[in-house]
Amino acid sequence: MVFTILVGSGLGFPSIASGALFPGATETDEQLKRLYDDAGDVCLRNPSRDVRVAVACKSMTIYGLALNERGWCYGRQSEANAQKDWHRCGADSDRFSLDQLTTF
Repeated sequence: MVFTILVGSGLGFPSIASGALFPGATETDEQLKRLYDDAGDVCLRNPSRDVRVAVACKSMTIYGLALNERGWCYGRQSEANAQKDWHRCGADSDRFSLDQLTTF
């Protein structure tokens, strides 16, 4: 897989990929959403700092990036976390960032 990362200017802009990261992915949108939820069950409901928890949290970002490429977003900027859900992306939609893969 080849992709280019465009780094923000240091003004708080997230790093984004130019081009699709997962153009050949065979999972359906519903499968990716289920994988995201399964990873969230480990990541968000576990206070430990185990490696498997860190991997689950990063997996959520990867599944989110793949779904963003397909026009799906999780939550809107004006929503509380408890209200967020998958929807077709719009101008006010939250999107996943490559920056989320490099922070722990």
